[in-house]
Amino acid sequence: MTVEERLKEARIKAEGYRLLAECYYPPDERLGGLIDDLASCLTPLCPEAATHIQAMQPENLSEQDLIGDYARLFLGPFSTIAPPYGSVYLDPANGVMGSSTAHVRDCYLEMGLDISESFQEAPDHISVELEFMHFLCIKEAEAASRSDAETALYFFRKQADFLEGCLSWSSEFTDRVRAQARTGFYRSLAECTRIFIGISLERDGFCLRSASGSTGDQCPRLSTGVTSAQ
Repeated sequence: MTVEERLKEARIKAEGYRLLAECYYPPDERLGGLIDDLASCLTPLCPEAATHIQAMQPENLSEQDLIGDYARLFLGPFSTIAPPYGSVYLDPANGVMGSSTAHVRDCYLEMGLDISESFQEAPDHISVELEFMHFLCIKEAEAASRSDAETALYFFRKQADFLEGCLSWSSEFTDRVRAQARTGFYRSLAECTRIFIGISLERDGFCLRSASGSTGDQCPRLSTGVTSAQ
């Protein structure tokens, strides 16, 4: 893969992760635009995922339908069908805010990031972890644009490590959403997420084996330059 191709792919992946993260926010009037952007973004890199995006269009659903399904899947009220927190799957004995949550936050701090004070969720919420992948892809793209191959490879490897470790729970999470969602939007969102992450793992793992033989406004749940990360 040429430098230009690698740069283009990193930028597409960055945008894909950002848009998927936004879709796991509570639904609002921006949703239609997010879906259109997601379709445009994923089609070149991940056409299999893009085929599911058409079913995400909320035109036949009211905002209340989507809000209701979001709450039922991710919030409760009595039990949560598909908890959007990695620790529930990786550290089931301790549940939310377990040791795996602390590890995820350490990954953010290592990159000079921390959870925004305005975001009242755990560091291992699915939207935050997807935003962190966006950040790593952006850093890879920035290094590639400077022809800094060593730094680009560093952030590329960080992506693979985070996917295989901290985000390894995403397959069980998306399986639950696909099985239990009442709206086509959330079933298709889960399918897109599963395919996109799976393809990222497959492609990045292959590239790593071959190799071894700006961002604050785009990451509203993560903030840069926090004191604890200096």
